[in-house]
Amino acid sequence: MSANLKIISDLRNFIALSSQNSELRQLFTNSCNAFSRRRKLHFELVVCMLLNFFKRSYDIELSTFFDHMGFQELKATKSAFSQQRSKISSFFFSCLNSTLVDSFYTHYKADIKRWNGFRVIAVDGSTAYLIDRKEVTEHFGTHGNQRGTVTLGRVLCAFDVLNKITIKAGMYPISCSEQKIALSWIPSYGPDMLLIYDRAYPGFISMFHHQNKETPQPFLMRCPVGFSTEVTAFVKSGVNDAISMIKASKPIRRELREQGFIVKVKGTIKIRLIRIVLDDGTIEVLATNLFDQQQYPYKEFKALYFMRWGIETRFSSFKNQLQLEAFSGQKVETILQDFHATVFLSNLQEIISKPAQEKIDHEVSKRKYDYQINKNTAIGIMKNRVIGLLLFKDPEKILIQLQNLFAQYIEPIRPNRKLPRVKKLKRRSGKYKTLTNYKRAI
Repeated sequence: MSANLKIISDLRNFIALSSQNSELRQLFTNSCNAFSRRRKLHFELVVCMLLNFFKRSYDIELSTFFDHMGFQELKATKSAFSQQRSKISSFFFSCLNSTLVDSFYTHYKADIKRWNGFRVIAVDGSTAYLIDRKEVTEHFGTHGNQRGTVTLGRVLCAFDVLNKITIKAGMYPISCSEQKIALSWIPSYGPDMLLIYDRAYPGFISMFHHQNKETPQPFLMRCPVGFSTEVTAFVKSGVNDAISMIKASKPIRRELREQGFIVKVKGTIKIRLIRIVLDDGTIEVLATNLFDQQQYPYKEFKALYFMRWGIETRFSSFKNQLQLEAFSGQKVETILQDFHATVFLSNLQEIISKPAQEKIDHEVSKRKYDYQINKNTAIGIMKNRVIGLLLFKDPEKILIQLQNLFAQYIEPIRPNRKLPRVKKLKRRSGKYKTLTNYKRAI
């Protein structure tokens, strides 16, 4: 049995168990009696509908779903579907993605890509434009300027940049601090994960929490040149690689004391500082706790840090190809359902692509460029077929079909392309605030 088929089997078992086990069903629904009887719109069916790139009108999606299932005689009103989906907690879809991630690392164990033994995890945040409805606005909050206000959600993701898997994701009110959310995630990371952060995240408290886990959590952070007196002195010294002791200020000691830690008046934390020079001559400073200069030489850190760009590409895929901001519901819980379903589907597409990508790599080995699967087209191909993967009796046939179709639609990878970032157009009014940069495939 292939690794992908084992992963699909794990997902099907999790969905079935969540439906059949009363304790799990209560955990993932809003009442103890929800889905206790097998109705036309039962738990597994509603879940698979929401995982079928649910972006069009309810009537069209429901009709297409039943046609694809071979149940043309069955019908369900959009009201009935809305009531059934409202019973399912968004926590279920978050756990479904965790199941997918764990299954991937289990069944692809020998093929997991690493840097010096570490899985490279980029942690970064973004925002999502939300539907302008009272319940949504009250929960997530707004952001505005002289031109007006919009309802926004705070998004944070942890992304395995070498294996292209989002291992953790969440959507929060816009008032929530990215830094505090990122701090709360530190205990969930494994010791074989090297965390990469942009310059919005470094701070004594963040470094302290990474260093003071039972097993120190490896990290690499970009620091502002004026981050601290120690960093400023390092920049002025002209040295490229040095060990420094960063002092804790009085407010920082007080905050750590409130968190249950004791830091002495002259308390410090040991940090390795690395200077890198960008192509335009700009100096950047990286901070890490990878202290062994023989095992982790200076020359590798510039390329290592820029691996984090993969998470920016993933945010673009969420918002453009997967149309994250075109939410299928107008309530907080339905928005969170859509968010976690989007993360799950992005990961599922990436995992299904892996055997096809290996085939492509072999076939184009003598061409000028490397080639990759066209992700936008692959997502469109998955529409409706994902139903069969999770519900039909023979998922292997559909899995092979998907992998073969993915391999037919490829595009060249042109290295070192540097194009200006194009911001999406923003609507001043209307239900949705953004327009996609991509021709839609779903």
